[in-house]
Amino acid sequence: MDLVFLQATKRAIDLGITKKSTWTDNERIMTMNNLAISTQGLKKKYGWKKEAVKGIDLQVPKGSVYVFLGRNGAGKTTTIKMLMGLLARDFGSIEVMGFDPEKDPVSVRSRVGYVAENQKMYDWMTIGELIWFDKSFYQKWDDKLVDSLLSRFKLTKDLKLKNLSRGMYAQVALILALCQDPELVILDDPISGLDPVVRREFMESIIEILHERERTVFFSTHIVNEVEKLADHVGIMHDGNLLSSMPIDELKNNVKRLRLIFEDKVPEDLSVAGMLKKESSGHEVLVTVKDFRKELMDEITNKYRPKVAEVQTLTLEDIFIAMVG
Repeated sequence: MDLVFLQATKRAIDLGITKKSTWTDNERIMTMNNLAISTQGLKKKYGWKKEAVKGIDLQVPKGSVYVFLGRNGAGKTTTIKMLMGLLARDFGSIEVMGFDPEKDPVSVRSRVGYVAENQKMYDWMTIGELIWFDKSFYQKWDDKLVDSLLSRFKLTKDLKLKNLSRGMYAQVALILALCQDPELVILDDPISGLDPVVRREFMESIIEILHERERTVFFSTHIVNEVEKLADHVGIMHDGNLLSSMPIDELKNNVKRLRLIFEDKVPEDLSVAGMLKKESSGHEVLVTVKDFRKELMDEITNKYRPKVAEVQTLTLEDIFIAMVG
């Protein structure tokens, strides 16, 4: 069995897709077929020095809403450009909807709706002209969905793109990505630069649309608090590395904050397995840990004897900050 299959198998077990420990060739194929995106050892370097993506293994289950988090410059857009076949990889393998985007870009792009970071469109066109132009490239096109989304976003076909606000521009890009009836939608930071009100409205629209139409969504962003209710899976990129990739509930169970209060000052030798972050103030310390297990609190209590020891559940934003600093 190759490494990609072993990783896909682990993820399939984690997701409850399967619990089997032995595999036939048919079962192997079925497991791989449950992935919309799969990479192994994916690398990309710019020039001689800048290694933008450092050998990531990424698995995105079909039907999931996978939020791809990372600070600016973490490697998210480079990864997405390789997934779309817009940038050649230096090393590793990629499958998107079962196809290699470098070897078979047409098969990938016919199945994927893509909104690029800071997407540029033909600003001299009206919305209606752009929709007509874009429609000509696809065998499948949902005119009813076009009309429904235009109505939802309060857009009319006679509006010139050059006269649209940033929020309206992003909405048009989303319409074009969805109305080709894609199996997978890849959104590269579509809410970046939008003001908070427009950003919230845009996210609520995406959530409603996704509930209505079952599609796999790969959503890249650095604005964490807006996407927590959208995600069912989360990947966290930092400095070209994929630090974590798992269902959001599993991530929240995995990363916890421990609140410890002592009679005297916080012990100087306080050390906790899997510690990501430590914040001390007087007699109290907050310790964020990964790979949390219930036995950890007993170990801490027995060794350091805190007066108070409690476990706190973190938001996705808290987890993200703890992991990337």
